[in-house]
Amino acid sequence: MAHGRGWKRGAIGLGLVVAAAGAWAWANRADLGARYAARQLTRAASDDERTAWAVRLVEYGDAARGSVVGLVVAGSPEVRAAIVPVVENRLGDQPDGDPATTALAEALLDGFAACDAGGQEAVLSLAPALLKRTGPAGAARCQAATTTGLKLPSAAARLAAIRAAMHPLVKLRTEVVPLLAAAEADVRRAALFAVGPATDDEPVIGDEDLFRWLHDPDAGVRRVCQDALASRGRTDTEIRLGRRLTNPDPGERLDLLLDLRSDDDVPDAEPWLERLARDADPGVRAGAARVAAEMAAERRQALPPWVTRLAEADPEPTVRRIAAYYRAASGRVDGAVRPVSGN
Repeated sequence: MAHGRGWKRGAIGLGLVVAAAGAWAWANRADLGARYAARQLTRAASDDERTAWAVRLVEYGDAARGSVVGLVVAGSPEVRAAIVPVVENRLGDQPDGDPATTALAEALLDGFAACDAGGQEAVLSLAPALLKRTGPAGAARCQAATTTGLKLPSAAARLAAIRAAMHPLVKLRTEVVPLLAAAEADVRRAALFAVGPATDDEPVIGDEDLFRWLHDPDAGVRRVCQDALASRGRTDTEIRLGRRLTNPDPGERLDLLLDLRSDDDVPDAEPWLERLARDADPGVRAGAARVAAEMAAERRQALPPWVTRLAEADPEPTVRRIAAYYRAASGRVDGAVRPVSGN
């Protein structure tokens, strides 16, 4: 009898244990499912499998948050390639104000500092979707991440950072300017697209600075530059002059000086001459002083004040001497200032 009672007590105890285990498993089914999906994602052998497990993992919502962040922060490139697009879709598809999605966005921004370079690139690629969820509350963290991303060695990371820098809550277009000199043409194109076109904000780079990218070796960069200048109201004639103004060959810039005297499409050549008076080549600066004096004499106008600056402060003695000569000659009526073609 004692033996029978012991067996019954054991059976009851086992039943209670099984019931408790079942109850615990039921209560924690989302956590268990998320862990299982995360494990299967890391073990999947194909892109399709990884994508399927990534979708399943993200669907667990809050229960999957830690696993999702961990895989973005420190997952393999293959796992990140699967999880990041799924996360982006999740951030965009859920209703506004969804607490689980907002918490995921917050966690990803908070995890940026712990990311390796690949993880930082992944978070930066998600920046627009993250900010859609966090709103202004995530702006400062996204700005810090973007500032870091703009300096990363990976071209893909810098491209993601450039896109993030253009976001209205980030506004780091000024920090993008150095990337106009990037070695990679696609980075230069993206940077030019970010800082070149006209916007409602103050420009972070002037038109004259943009002209130099009309000579970029990449046709795409040149096209973006031309479109950006057009968006700022620059005419085809002005873009043509800007291209010649910044031609790397000083001889081409000297030819521009001569053409400005007779180009009917340029009603006011003086601003262009003033730009050439700041040229790096002394011969071009001296030529600008001469052409300005010739045109002033022909039109019976006052000599531009920058000729005096050249005469008194140019670092090259020959330029100072030539500018001083034409400044003095401009006040005479004996024909001392004659067009170049008259020599």
